[in-house]
Amino acid sequence: MNTSSKQRIFRFTRNALALAITAGLATQVQAQDNNSDQTDNDDLIEEVIVTATKREASIQEIGVAVTALGQEAIDKGGIIDISRLDALVPGMQFGSSGNEVRIALRGTRQNNVGTEAEQAVGIFNDGVYVPTSTQAFTSYVDVQRVEVLRGPQGTLYGRNTFGGTINVVTNKPTMDEAYGSIRGIIGDYNRVKVEAIANIPFSESFGIRLAAMADRHDGYIENTWDQSKKDDLNDADIRFGRLTMLWQATEDFDALFRITYNDSENNGSGIWGYQQIGGYRDGEYAPGNQYPPDDASDNFDEGPWKVARNAPSFADTKDTAYTLETNWDLGFANFKFIGNITDFDGSQFYDSDYSDGGDPENGNFGWTSDQDTWSTELQLISNGDNRLDWLAGFYYYDQSSNWNWLDLADGDFQVPHWDNQGDYKSNSLGVFGHATFDLNDTTRLVGGLRYAKDEKKQRDLLDWSVWPPVPVPASGLEGDWDKWLWKAGIEYDINDDMMTYFTASNGYRAGGINFIREGVPLTYDPEEVIAYELGYKSVLLDGTMVLNIAAYYNDYKDMQAQSFISLDGAAVTEFTENGGSLDTKGIEFELSWRPDSNPNWNIGSQLSLMDASFGNYNISKIYGLGDLDGRQDLDDPDSPLLSLKGYRPALSPKVTLGLQVGYDFELSDGSILTPYVQSYYSAKYYGFDVNVEGNRQDSYTKTDLRLIWNSANGKLEAQVFVLNVENDAQLTRGLIFNPGGAPDLASIQASWSNPRTWGVSLLARF
Repeated sequence: MNTSSKQRIFRFTRNALALAITAGLATQVQAQDNNSDQTDNDDLIEEVIVTATKREASIQEIGVAVTALGQEAIDKGGIIDISRLDALVPGMQFGSSGNEVRIALRGTRQNNVGTEAEQAVGIFNDGVYVPTSTQAFTSYVDVQRVEVLRGPQGTLYGRNTFGGTINVVTNKPTMDEAYGSIRGIIGDYNRVKVEAIANIPFSESFGIRLAAMADRHDGYIENTWDQSKKDDLNDADIRFGRLTMLWQATEDFDALFRITYNDSENNGSGIWGYQQIGGYRDGEYAPGNQYPPDDASDNFDEGPWKVARNAPSFADTKDTAYTLETNWDLGFANFKFIGNITDFDGSQFYDSDYSDGGDPENGNFGWTSDQDTWSTELQLISNGDNRLDWLAGFYYYDQSSNWNWLDLADGDFQVPHWDNQGDYKSNSLGVFGHATFDLNDTTRLVGGLRYAKDEKKQRDLLDWSVWPPVPVPASGLEGDWDKWLWKAGIEYDINDDMMTYFTASNGYRAGGINFIREGVPLTYDPEEVIAYELGYKSVLLDGTMVLNIAAYYNDYKDMQAQSFISLDGAAVTEFTENGGSLDTKGIEFELSWRPDSNPNWNIGSQLSLMDASFGNYNISKIYGLGDLDGRQDLDDPDSPLLSLKGYRPALSPKVTLGLQVGYDFELSDGSILTPYVQSYYSAKYYGFDVNVEGNRQDSYTKTDLRLIWNSANGKLEAQVFVLNVENDAQLTRGLIFNPGGAPDLASIQASWSNPRTWGVSLLARF
């Protein structure tokens, strides 16, 4: 980054923060002038305690841009998994294709997915890393809160938090009383969901908590090929269970053990997208499927939620996790241990010609995988009210899996002989420390350091001298990478209700190994970022308003790009290469308000303004797009690259705005009726890093409506809800590549968001 760029960023963040602080001070002064008496405590915004920095702290007292969603916000937001978080988190965009999550945050985005791909935004369930984009779709059941940290979190969380971190924290058993709840939901698409929770204390020192859920609905994408088969796409049949046991052995030691099971069976949609919505030949764009089989009908794609597919489609996953957490108070510090073992099995398959034609009995567009992971983390966290708060830790993670392509041969599914290789292995080690030092009553210095080391071993090669070929032990290519990660910052308390902070940090996502193919680089390097953040946090209007602001600049280099190559003009293989640089800068606002004049109102809002564009960034050429105004030379074999300089990264709109408004009406019997509106606006964005027509999502709004009734004693709750009132489809992925069999076509394969849905919910607490 040159000097002029640094100066522009400094001026941008300085002016934005100065404006925010001035507005906050003016608001607070006006509030103090107009309200001589203290507001009743019931009208205050509830203080939110988070563990974002791996120790409990008020969200308003830590110098990190973090959004924390408690049980009420999760319930009102209809958050049943990761897919709806972006409506409540500024700067975050949800993307997906098939059963793969593709989160984008502050310009980062998830291109490659599956077992051998590192996540750009790290996801942790109760402190345990979720390794793959497929496992990220697990259900949220009996969740206490969800914390989303924006920006790299490398010192505390490691190499898998390049763009940010999502912490999912579930409820623990309590020993005071036995209680539980059961919720039922019915809705359109024949949806039926049942969720039950039970908290059972057996003594003052031991208790268990049970959470179970079953959720099913018909497919949101109607498949008109053969209605008797009930094979509509994007249906759901999910079974979930979690047993949590807590033993408070002494006042200083406790142990918690969790077993979590998640089983999902559905028809899925498509690994890279379920519609071929258009394509380019010789630089000219044409909408619609550009390479349907000769025997396809004329109406196999009638819209994003109505298709005709004659080949089978499924996406089945099963995940079982065992986690042990212990806490031992040593007096001067608390020693924490988190150990986890997770078994994952999954498979996906889809109709690769996106039509009702072709051969439905043969094809090779699926995958199957079984994966074993284990991890351990040790933390030593200082206790007491000292000038120096510190944390030291050790982390180790090990993964072994055998991801393979899946063929359909004469109606039978099998791993093809050319892909029946050995396991893929990966491990990660981290040693880290973090400290906060009080210079005085108002100013604190923050610092962190982590040594991270990653090792990977690609699947073994095949011995073709025998038939069928077998893996050659220890023949897979190996690679290792290490990195020192750091963070430095300063926090300043303006007064008891306002603080500001500045941090600088770095982050990285590990490199990796590609399949050995001619024309494909064997390895790719880590991608790195240096991030600067200037923040302001405030509690205003006598505790009835919370306003948080964060301005940031992220300087990325060696960003990893997703590319494809056609083998012999037929089969297509995906690989990763280092594209180049990316700069993002922006400012994010979060507001919560319960007006003192009428505290029945509950108002929340999130605003993100982001400028993100590639610098010198190149990927492999994509034939069919033409020269794209000189970005690629298709006639020069020695010029293999397509320049994306100046393009915006995928799923990165310039502006997003969320708004949530509810009003509590107290009825004559003491019950509460709450109409609740949640609306989200996004400016235009692109579904892939190549910013061309056909791959652009125009600006849109998405609105949810709820009517919530709570009984006077809090034992019953009923809801009626409508999601996506506008009934518009938004692009969640728009991949551009040259498919096998059509190497001169730049195909655009798309996935879309869900249609309008409605439902009725009844919750009983006992």
